Amino acid sequence: MSEFTFHTLRESITSAIREKILTGELQPGCKLTEQKLAEECGSSRAPIREALRQLEQEGLIEYSRNVGCSVKKITIEDAYEIYLLRANLEMTALRQFDCQFPAEDLAAMRGLLGEMLQVPSGDLLAIVENDNRFHRIIVQRAGLPRLLKFWDDLNYGSLIAGVKSGPYHGDLAVRQNVIHTELYHALASRDTEAACQAVYDHYMKPLEALREAEKSAAAL
Repeated sequence: MSEFTFHTLRESITSAIREKILTGELQPGCKLTEQKLAEECGSSRAPIREALRQLEQEGLIEYSRNVGCSVKKITIEDAYEIYLLRANLEMTALRQFDCQFPAEDLAAMRGLLGEMLQVPSGDLLAIVENDNRFHRIIVQRAGLPRLLKFWDDLNYGSLIAGVKSGPYHGDLAVRQNVIHTELYHALASRDTEAACQAVYDHYMKPLEALREAEKSAAAL
């Protein structure tokens, strides 16, 4: 098998497992074995192993003693930490190019806002993908490969954390358009610090509210 074929197969397997996690077909705590996944995917164990490593980096699966590999259960505290990291990476990116988005980036964001309106509320995978594509424009524009890599390693884990921890799952597709439209206007203003504040609020305000609600409930 050529290196290109192996890489393509690994990506295909990674996407297939990721989709099952995001759609709930594989629930938190579900054990994953290389042999069973290889049989289901019709592949050897090598690309399965590489796919699982990628999903571990994304925060979707974890390895633990006596259990092996399983779908990760993400808590509100996990979500808070990952969202905080993601927000700061995007703010760093904005400061790197002083929020001077070229016209093609802003047009791409507007296009994604339109796509968000077309997604059914229950299509979690499409909602996650649209979110990632929108925010990736911010990070990619900075032109810092390592920053982009750090952000990529967080993206799916952070999104599924927020979606499944949040109170808006039912109307998420509609809400996604609204909150990203607000963020778009801040980014299009080309005011770096205002855009950074908008990015921080976009990520952290919902999670901060959830943390407080959880603490209040625990105190009862």
